Amino acid sequence: MANTLEEIQNRISALLDQEQSPTQGDDEWNLRTQYINTAQSEWEQLYDWQVLYTEYNTATTTGSANTSISLPADFRKIASYPKITFDGSTTDEFQQVRPQERSQKLATDKYFWVMGNKTDGYTMVVNPSTSSGNLASGASIFVSYYATANSLVSPADVTPVPDINYLVHKALAQRLFSADDPRYSISQAESEKILARMLEREAVHSEAADDYSRIRTVEETRYGFRIGRN
Repeated sequence: MANTLEEIQNRISALLDQEQSPTQGDDEWNLRTQYINTAQSEWEQLYDWQVLYTEYNTATTTGSANTSISLPADFRKIASYPKITFDGSTTDEFQQVRPQERSQKLATDKYFWVMGNKTDGYTMVVNPSTSSGNLASGASIFVSYYATANSLVSPADVTPVPDINYLVHKALAQRLFSADDPRYSISQAESEKILARMLEREAVHSEAADDYSRIRTVEETRYGFRIGRN
């Protein structure tokens, strides 16, 4: 079942109205859509969710004044070190600094900073450590970042939130609160429980991820014991 706006609206309607399908496009539908998007925005800002991890590849087009790279419209936050072929042949990882800190860096340092805002867009400004102070023409640039979640507008729009019941109960809590309905606390508590479950799932990697991101027992580390297999 797709995590669409329509499905979220249907679940809210079933809980609040005891109806299976709300009327699309009416005032109540639009109001609930606003609450759903507010809940999604709060979810997005809470954590660097893996489902919002995005990779972006681009290249410079000129040989001068090309150290400012426009980032995608859905950019929210840098995820890891960008990789840039700064001199046309050598690829290296670049460190991010705050714009206020760049005066403390050397001209030979490889670093970048991000300027802009959500309204005007974001730009990554690079100090390439080249003698010209510019990136080579056609320099390859790889940037990984966390994206924003697109607002849900049409019934078929899909949310990136893994568990849509969070949006259902969070939006329902806001709708009940606006109506001075004391039942809002029940939905609010349910949304917080679902959010905690999503955070736990995000933090605990699968058994196939042998990256030592979780604490392993002596049996596992010393004797090769595997939980659930031995």
